Amino acid sequence: MESIVETMMQQLLSKDILHEPMKEIGERYPKWLEEHKSRLTQEEYDHYHCQYELILKLNDVYDNEPNNFSKIVDLMQKMQECGQPPNDIVQELAPDLDLNNLGQISPEMLQSASNCCIM
Repeated sequence: MESIVETMMQQLLSKDILHEPMKEIGERYPKWLEEHKSRLTQEEYDHYHCQYELILKLNDVYDNEPNNFSKIVDLMQKMQECGQPPNDIVQELAPDLDLNNLGQISPEMLQSASNCCIM
């Protein structure tokens, strides 16, 4: 079972899936940071700047070591520790994605879960 999960994670974090979105997000960060610096607390700015630096590192790994899964996972975990990316950037790339509700389970999802069969 563990190898199945690992294989799925490798596919989800693969260069084919994530590299282009990460490049696009990385290209938007400098302008966003500059435009919003005066409105952010120092802590918020530091978190977003850290995310930006990690995205640059991640893109470098995708360009030079695309099969280094452990490095990709490590960078993704560090990015997650910095919190959600700026909603403005995400909305530009995926207008229908609502990060505020991400991870919340709706009653409809719970009802449909009874029809879900993993094994």
